[in-house]
Amino acid sequence: MYEFENFEYEFSKIYKRLLRLELLIKHKIINTVLTVYKDNAMTVFKKFFNNEYIYKSYKNESKDRNYFIKIRDNKSLNNVIKFQQIMNMLTLRHLLHFIFTEEAFRTPEIVNNFYSKKDIKFKELKKNQFSLIKLRNYVAHFNFTEYEIDKTKYLHILMLYEICLGCSLGKYENIPCNLGYKPNMTTIINKIYELCPELFKKNISNIQFPYNKDRMIVDMYEDIAVLNGWEYKELKSQWDVIRAKYKFNKSKTEESILGFEIDNGQIKLALEVE
Repeated sequence: MYEFENFEYEFSKIYKRLLRLELLIKHKIINTVLTVYKDNAMTVFKKFFNNEYIYKSYKNESKDRNYFIKIRDNKSLNNVIKFQQIMNMLTLRHLLHFIFTEEAFRTPEIVNNFYSKKDIKFKELKKNQFSLIKLRNYVAHFNFTEYEIDKTKYLHILMLYEICLGCSLGKYENIPCNLGYKPNMTTIINKIYELCPELFKKNISNIQFPYNKDRMIVDMYEDIAVLNGWEYKELKSQWDVIRAKYKFNKSKTEESILGFEIDNGQIKLALEVE
């Protein structure tokens, strides 16, 4: 077995969480800033857009072209479009730089809508921004050695950001970090139901969620299990998770609680890519 195979699944799961967080940050920056500053955003944040340290990072040496500057200086684009396109281009490092260094971003109108919690831990977020960037780089470049040294710390920092931004498990009020060491699947399925009962109901359409309900249950199972002591390589298969879901639903139905999905032999279809 090659070394990377020991971490391949684990890194793919973490990378997906990081990407989801990064996309949410971009979405929230664009929405909150443009709501407050409208077409003045490029002017208000002029210092950021003229920061040589930042815009030089987006130069393509082989084509001798800087995509950041190409958008910024394009007179045919209005300022709203410029702001949107540049923000969507930024790496996680520069997104965090924007959040934590730009005074105009820390107005109540923006902060109250950017963060999902009122009691945000701003200083803690700022202090740990470079650790989050390290985690992203370790995963992106398959740096297993450095990742393993402070693995627990990095995962807790990722969760801190997810909680403050309302991303992944962080969007739920009760973050399940206290289920005991290596809780069994029944305990985790019960916790998922407590957090999001809609995932188990037959009359709730998949289109009301970011993606297929069964795949969401699998993702939540894995995130909760890892938060409570399991290693990714120790986790049950996705088929085991969905079978546990149907077992849970059957028990609820036997208690005369209606509205739950019952195993109809389509478990495989529920997990296939749509």
